[in-house]
Amino acid sequence: SFDIFELKLGIPQNYKQKCIKEAYNLGNSIENTKDYTNVKAIHSTYRVWKETKIYNPLLNNIKLSINKILTPSFNVSGIHQFILKTAWTAIYKKGSYADGHFHYPTHFSFVYYFQASGNTPLVFDHSDFQYSPQDDRLIIFPANLYHSVPPHTSDEDRICLAGNILML
Repeated sequence: SFDIFELKLGIPQNYKQKCIKEAYNLGNSIENTKDYTNVKAIHSTYRVWKETKIYNPLLNNIKLSINKILTPSFNVSGIHQFILKTAWTAIYKKGSYADGHFHYPTHFSFVYYFQASGNTPLVFDHSDFQYSPQDDRLIIFPANLYHSVPPHTSDEDRICLAGNILML
């Protein structure tokens, strides 16, 4: 059994628009690194906070949300620390997809959707579960869950910030 959490963050529209604009500005900066990616979409580097400071308030919000949601699951409060290991933007244009993969050896993964019409799901391949993303939603799941994204079918781009968390 596994837990997948969904949270509406309530991010102001004007800040979301700045984040979306910045994702387009960053473009496919993954190409400038030696990193391999399963994501066949426009993809920033894995440490987006080194490319731009725009996402820092959102990343802080996500870290606080993860702490609030996950700390009660571990009976000893205050001992575990959640560390942001990686975070990247992805823009899925029509036909973009992500091959099946997981994020071991990190502990938790997340995806925050800036823009998503719900028609291209996040698929958890070894279960019957798939998530239809919506704007302003944060999904948190165990990093060892195998997942993929089928080819995007909409003319409207699917834009997200994804990342991985270590628990110390």
